[in-house]
Amino acid sequence: MMRRAITLILVQFLMFHASGQDGATFEPPVKIPMYLSGNFGEIRSDHFHSGIDIKTQGTTGHHVSSVEKGYVSRIKVQANGYGKSIYISHPNGYTSVYGHLDRYRDDIAAYVKRMQYKQQSHMVDLYLSKETFPMEKGEFIAFSGNSGSSSGPHLHFEIRSSANQHPTNVLSYNFEIKDLVAPRFHSIFLYPMDKNCKINGKTERFSSKIVRDKGIYTIPYSSTVEASGVLGISVEVFDYLDGASNRCGVHTLEMFVDNKLSYSHVMDEFAFSETRYINAHIDYEERIKSGKKAHRLHRLPNDRLRIYNQALENKPLLVDESRNYSIRIVATDVAGNSSTLEFTLKGSEGNNEVPIANEGEVTYMKYNQVNSFEKGPVHLEIPAYSLYQDLDFSFQSSPQADGSLTPFYQIANIEVPVHKAYTLSIKKPDYVRSLNRKLLLISYNDKHEIVSAGGTFQDGYIVAKLRNFGEFAVGLDTIAPRIMPHGSTGGDFSAKKELRFTIEDELSGIAKYEGYIDNQWALFEYDPKNKLLYYSFDEQHISKDSEHELELYVSDEKGNVNLHHTTFNW
Repeated sequence: MMRRAITLILVQFLMFHASGQDGATFEPPVKIPMYLSGNFGEIRSDHFHSGIDIKTQGTTGHHVSSVEKGYVSRIKVQANGYGKSIYISHPNGYTSVYGHLDRYRDDIAAYVKRMQYKQQSHMVDLYLSKETFPMEKGEFIAFSGNSGSSSGPHLHFEIRSSANQHPTNVLSYNFEIKDLVAPRFHSIFLYPMDKNCKINGKTERFSSKIVRDKGIYTIPYSSTVEASGVLGISVEVFDYLDGASNRCGVHTLEMFVDNKLSYSHVMDEFAFSETRYINAHIDYEERIKSGKKAHRLHRLPNDRLRIYNQALENKPLLVDESRNYSIRIVATDVAGNSSTLEFTLKGSEGNNEVPIANEGEVTYMKYNQVNSFEKGPVHLEIPAYSLYQDLDFSFQSSPQADGSLTPFYQIANIEVPVHKAYTLSIKKPDYVRSLNRKLLLISYNDKHEIVSAGGTFQDGYIVAKLRNFGEFAVGLDTIAPRIMPHGSTGGDFSAKKELRFTIEDELSGIAKYEGYIDNQWALFEYDPKNKLLYYSFDEQHISKDSEHELELYVSDEKGNVNLHHTTFNW
């Protein structure tokens, strides 16, 4: 009987991994065992992860192959993002994407370099015909790497629908990625969604770690949750796969209230145009306060993600009766492993007290209409649907700080997410009579360090398009970027493979870098995460066993330029 049960499980496992959502099958993109550091749909900053991250044993240089026959339809080189990437279109209606590559195979690399020299740009976005690089299933295309915004060696891999370029859930295809581990709940958060809501007698957020008892996750027995009014519930839950400890995203998440389904989402596909709605989907306030990534179990009014069950209202929980509410939350991964969180919420009718008005200057803003605000030197224009829900907009000013030319102005609350960019204008101080082109808006990062918020001078104001609230002031950037050679500034480089420089800017950020060798444009590649700018010696573009002249220009976003000029032998 036991052998029969094991056989049945094995058959189900093989059936699950035999084909994808519509029968499409693919070969693995790498020849090493596929262990993941990230999966499809997991929560990232301002976006959902659009593929899987395949571990490459802590090293670069592993062969990457086409998962199906087709042709290279796009090659993109970025300083950030996916770094060096390749897109292969397949006749089955899908496009595979390979990111953070170290280098392309020789013929592809030569083609890309020709285009970079033709466009005189390190960063290129090339669309190719079917005839340029046709591909067979399993054909070698590139080496795995750590380019772009990668935090360590790995291969970022996607499968997109070719018709609309929507990323799809890679784990729903036939790749042999072992997953016998169920999702795990870590924390739960409850918070008021209207001014009359109370949780344990307070109009404050409630949070609790989750414990596991007899296979079911729950709130610790010492914790009591009593509430009235309209409240939101969020959970911090992650999936895990065999062979890795990395926290990944769940496939489905459901909430049942008194055994009735009230919320559901499935992470199978999304559009890049909607991925920023992640800031409506997550408990954004908790993300800012603690860094925790929690899924809301309700849908905000301006959350337009397609992942939700459209047959449900997906509303916040209304507690309006003095009784117990049974809450059950179920998280499931693509392999079918699931976990359940259960707890009882003690409800009360509430007292409908009129809440005390907020202190300070507050303006009510509706999410579905244009909103504007003006106070002294500050003007604000917020387009319709920039907010995810209606907002009690607040404004304050604080004293001038080191590095600012004006007071810092608190625009709403940093814990409130913004979808579409709004326009913030702050008047230039009267005593600043020149250097208008060097003015910009500044803000604070999470370490309370002053950083650039961008902006340009227009009709007496510094104007910036912003996608976050917080504190802002007018600043000034007149300092050019620094260029620091690795090793000597000139001399004999005949035994070297590269010229390498560290470049950094104090405030507005690196905007442009251009190198010229013997008065001819040279391909310098930029790795922002390491502040590294480098040129790989190339006999096709400079002659060997000769003296050469180098001019390297690096400029920032406010037009400050630094020049490094030297001669070297190679």
